[in-house]
Amino acid sequence: MLKIERELIKYNSIDTGKNVEHHILIANIENKRILLSFPNLFIYNNASSSVATSNRYSSVISKYYKFLSTQEKFKNVGVDKYHVLADNRDIKRWQVSRQIERVKSQSAKPSSESIYNDAKSLLVFFSWLKDAGYPTCTEVKKRDWVANFKSDDLLNYVKREAKVKIDFKNVTVLDKESRQKRTHTLISNQEITWLRESFSDPVYDAMFMLCIGTAMRPIDLCKFPYIGSGSNAHIMPYSDMDQSEKTFDFDVINSKGGKSRKIIINAKDLERLESDYINKYYYERKKLYEAKCGQDCPAHILFLNKFGRPVTPTMVASRGNHAKVNAMENFPKFREGTTFYSARDWWPTMFLIRFFKKELLSESTDALYLAVAEVIRNQMGHEDISTTYKHYIDMARLIVIAHEGRVNELATETYDPVSFIENYQELLD
Repeated sequence: MLKIERELIKYNSIDTGKNVEHHILIANIENKRILLSFPNLFIYNNASSSVATSNRYSSVISKYYKFLSTQEKFKNVGVDKYHVLADNRDIKRWQVSRQIERVKSQSAKPSSESIYNDAKSLLVFFSWLKDAGYPTCTEVKKRDWVANFKSDDLLNYVKREAKVKIDFKNVTVLDKESRQKRTHTLISNQEITWLRESFSDPVYDAMFMLCIGTAMRPIDLCKFPYIGSGSNAHIMPYSDMDQSEKTFDFDVINSKGGKSRKIIINAKDLERLESDYINKYYYERKKLYEAKCGQDCPAHILFLNKFGRPVTPTMVASRGNHAKVNAMENFPKFREGTTFYSARDWWPTMFLIRFFKKELLSESTDALYLAVAEVIRNQMGHEDISTTYKHYIDMARLIVIAHEGRVNELATETYDPVSFIENYQELLD
């Protein structure tokens, strides 16, 4: 099988004049390292503003190219020509081969959903190739690249090729096992407490709580300033801000996909941020930064780890996962699907409860309230307004039903870590 390395590089782009950071793919063939030009050009053009996106695309393309190298069709084809000869059937065969390997190992991963989403990411790559004028046999508009894993014929083929034992568990069961690990209800109050206790550095606890109160992504949290500038010049430690205001606007600059938006921050979240992190840790860590870097810590940097290094989204992901593992080891009831990112669901769910109150249980809220959906979409940074609205309406209904005694809390896990649910009845009065 073809060996492909993924490397993360950072440099100043000659096209934009800005610093960019993204992955590149390098094939190892007969002791030679060959840059995969077309995949690397695609990653540069589509993911140089997000390391996470570049990580996803480079990983998917790498796996696909490795699969192609095992196929007879590509036996005497140079890796630099893979994008030209690969077609829709090759993508479909790749999906099926991944299912076969998964069934062989009796694993819940990758799920059928993950396999499908990876194939969609490939189509983005081939769509870019076609739009850029490069030759390829993959037709993006065709639908024959999708492997129907609900088909009895295909399931039987997967089972036969996997050569599993009598205790075979079919694809549907494996997918259910995978879905059971994903949290579709809110992170519970107890889980929040456990996760907060499991962070190795209090800076991640502070960021986690700010995520709960604002629904900001890790990339946005890392850019939240000690003292803001421009349209965010009013952002500073809470004790220096206007105490008469209950909420503050904050412009999220260059978020996911390079997009910006205006969100709402509750004054209580800023007050908690100051008392729990800024007063306790920031100033000492600022000194560590200055000693290490030989210059003052810029005002646009707030979150510093215990070594005085600015926190990055990659660090949030790594430390968040580490905290989850610790929580699962120390607290058996902590769900595997609960992560740092689970905090993002709190804000939109509570907003809907505040807005609709008991009307949430009526059918009138099934219709799309554009103004309400727009607020949620803007706060979350989502594109699909109808899907976003429906998802959080359903989640909010679970909370309302649970607190009226009609759903077991154990099944819905709906307690609010910042005292919202404790004051639930007052909100409905």
